[in-house]
Amino acid sequence: MESETEELRTWSGLALVILTMVWLIGTPYLFLQAFSEGLRASFGGPSDDDRLMWFLIAATVVGVSAPALAAVVAGKTQREGAALVFGVGAALCLTAGLAIISGNSGDSSAPPPEPLPPGYCVERSGGDHDCPGW
Repeated sequence: MESETEELRTWSGLALVILTMVWLIGTPYLFLQAFSEGLRASFGGPSDDDRLMWFLIAATVVGVSAPALAAVVAGKTQREGAALVFGVGAALCLTAGLAIISGNSGDSSAPPPEPLPPGYCVERSGGDHDCPGW
């Protein structure tokens, strides 16, 4: 019976290590991918808003599910401290992820500016005015 418990703790410890690595490496990686999509768009390069949103959703899913599963595994194997840490981490990732996604999901396309009135002349710097009436 004792060897069965020891084997369970070994496998659960390995599962906790793998879930922690997925959480601490996968979540920042996916978030940086989303950040690079947004950065590419801000510099006028080709960017896909749907791809950006999928990276943000994937980062949130990984950031919540990995520590939540780790909290369940830690709770089942009487590792209360680890279960608490993973549970709080999952809650924080859920809160942050939902805040980022909800802030980014709005319609970001601004309405086009109103057309200029006919005969409007734009003043240029450098001296002479070619606009009528100056």
